[in-house]
Amino acid sequence: MADTFLHDRKKLETFEWDNVWIEHAEKDDITRILYIGDSISVGTRHIATGLGLQKAYFDNFGTSKALDNPCFCDALRLFGVQEGYRHAVIFNNGLHGWHIDDEKEYPEYYEKMVLFLLDAFKGTPVFLVLTTHVRDEELNKRVVKRNGAVKAIAKKHCLPTIDFYTPSAENPDLISGDGVHFTEEGYHVLAKTALQELQTVIETK
Repeated sequence: MADTFLHDRKKLETFEWDNVWIEHAEKDDITRILYIGDSISVGTRHIATGLGLQKAYFDNFGTSKALDNPCFCDALRLFGVQEGYRHAVIFNNGLHGWHIDDEKEYPEYYEKMVLFLLDAFKGTPVFLVLTTHVRDEELNKRVVKRNGAVKAIAKKHCLPTIDFYTPSAENPDLISGDGVHFTEEGYHVLAKTALQELQTVIETK
């Protein structure tokens, strides 16, 4: 299955990458959050840890892997073993896998990933993150559709969401020149949003 997928180069991006990070891996004294996401997660992770004021570490599995990539779950499972433990999982992958149809395929693949997360990290709260606003109008329409699917899946499985779309749409000046990523201030806004929604998990650890 993996061989078949990887031989269809149209399903891969120009640059396929994983950016993984375990914060203070030697410690187990405070809340640990596993942030699975796109490049936005890479920019947000270290700021969220800093703003957590020594109450929460944010580990990160950032990747370009699309939701239909058969290597995705295996890579996550291996990373989870290396991480060792976590008190919550937050998940977003919306800015990748543009070959996936937004209407039917994206909801199906996204729900499969959610079910995997619930099984692989049993007993750990899972939060679904709404994908950030992008400047390109046509691409942003796709983001909105995908976020609609995420909200429906969250409701179906009684999972909380973290809304990164609204603050990024309301503060377009915080988006960097490429129209997708964020300025340092923008990443601070996203990190604060995540911490606010995760407060219960952090305080009750």
